[in-house]
Amino acid sequence: MSKIDSQPKNILIFSLCVAAVLIFVMLYQSSGILFGKNSDETEDSSMQKVAILTSDEIRDQSWGSLAYRGQLKIEEEFDISTVLVSDLNTQERMLEATEELIKEGTTLFIGHGREFSETFTHLAEKHPDVFFVTLHGMGKHKNQAVYTYDQRNLEYFLALAASMKSETKQIGVLESTKEDKRHSKFQQGLAHYAPEVEVHTQVVNSRDDGKKAVELMEQLLQKDVDVIYSKGNAFNQDVIEYAKKKGVYIIGYLDDQSYMAKDLVLTSLLNNVSEAYIAIMNDYFSETGITAGVNELTEEDGVYQLAPLGPMFTHEEVDYIMREIEKFNAGQLLFEED
Repeated sequence: MSKIDSQPKNILIFSLCVAAVLIFVMLYQSSGILFGKNSDETEDSSMQKVAILTSDEIRDQSWGSLAYRGQLKIEEEFDISTVLVSDLNTQERMLEATEELIKEGTTLFIGHGREFSETFTHLAEKHPDVFFVTLHGMGKHKNQAVYTYDQRNLEYFLALAASMKSETKQIGVLESTKEDKRHSKFQQGLAHYAPEVEVHTQVVNSRDDGKKAVELMEQLLQKDVDVIYSKGNAFNQDVIEYAKKKGVYIIGYLDDQSYMAKDLVLTSLLNNVSEAYIAIMNDYFSETGITAGVNELTEEDGVYQLAPLGPMFTHEEVDYIMREIEKFNAGQLLFEED
């Protein structure tokens, strides 16, 4: 065969080789997208790895959804790599997920609730180079911390708002978990502002069981209750929907829930949990780092506040409630404990 005859064959082989190289390069470059890796592996390896763990599911109006908001907030503010693991509703799942993430190089864990305290206490001693934080709860090791806050002082003024709008003087409370009535600031507020009011409490024993919450709500309505402080997470959606059918007032929880029934939601006790996450990360990257033990956050940290009062309140009523809050914050107003 002549050189002229073999030339097309050589060109074809050369073209195939070039094409193969190009395909390999393209696959290699896209592997970061296909397998969840960034193209800059060196930068990734130097980033702090933070894991957020929640026992709840991530869905609208749930406690777990606040963990997701916290994740978005700290990703926006800090140069970190984060992962959120949800539905860890047993100690076994918590332990398994945490140990797996430690193997992957996670250096900071945030447990979205006191239920992670036991697991973190167990692991903290075994992994001194990893820091474990819970929202509320307890911790006893030097690489363990608790960030907590007590938004209950605002319940004095939820009670004031409720007393203003109750015509029957029968007010209900739907608790997600049992609370010691002796330390209920909502009841202390009612005793101060409206001692003639009778309080009826039902405990759902769940953050999410809307069906049971509505059943217990119906029992409250049978006692002539016309205002309900509903301290649920996801179950508040069902409660507010039922309130619309029955025409009773509701005080919301966690989020400003007036969007579901603006003419029936008096106000809501807001938990801006993402601000707690910001506080944790600010301390983590500070010169001194996170302080082991309990770290108390306050209203000044932005972790809780009262939602705007609804249109059922007059300007005079709103002004009065706001003045009472100002007096309390200035130390000019005291409430008697039971």
